[in-house]
Amino acid sequence: MDATTVRLILIVLGAILILALYLWERSRGPDEEGLDDGDDEDDAHEAAGPGGREPQGRHADDPDSEDEGDRPQAPAARADAAPDAGVPAPLLLQLSVAKRYGEFPGLDLLEVAESCGLRPGDMDIFHCLDEFDDGTRVYFSMANMVKPGTFPFDDMEGFSTPGVMLFAQLDGRPEDLTILEEMIATARKLATTLGGDVLDETRRPLTVRKEEELRNSVLANEARFARAVRR
Repeated sequence: MDATTVRLILIVLGAILILALYLWERSRGPDEEGLDDGDDEDDAHEAAGPGGREPQGRHADDPDSEDEGDRPQAPAARADAAPDAGVPAPLLLQLSVAKRYGEFPGLDLLEVAESCGLRPGDMDIFHCLDEFDDGTRVYFSMANMVKPGTFPFDDMEGFSTPGVMLFAQLDGRPEDLTILEEMIATARKLATTLGGDVLDETRRPLTVRKEEELRNSVLANEARFARAVRR
């Protein structure tokens, strides 16, 4: 057998092998070729849960389908929602004392604060405390108006601030109105002694009318807590 004949036989055998591979691929059919796509669909149905449906977007052949932005959204949880819906949220009271010109010197502020019953305490701010036999309650506190709101109690001589903020959280106790009156009196004394102005929570001058509104808010808050207890 000469070289030409051998070459011809190899060419024919190669052609037969290629044809056989082609026919085998055709014999697999579309079902076997799409097996991976079917697995993906099964996974999507499993992710949707029993009886659930996979998410669907807008399709070109479905003009009635909705965009994600058109679908009604679930209401977001309120950040200020109380953990226990039966317990009212505390009433937050806030007053500020701002220096008219310049800043309050640290040592002067410390002296007047102590004369008003404010003591350095937790979180590096001042607290007005009511001490009982079985514990201590913070009536109200005083923070620095400048962030982060703390005071350098170890270095008040080199400290100054343009203002301070008095605040309290009231939970409907009988002494809450007394706490408000003490807060107002303390703010007035700080302002008078140190040359400042008393401001409400909107940073406007505290007026007699505003004081009365605060008292009414405290009484209404006490009534809310009383109703919650009776339920």
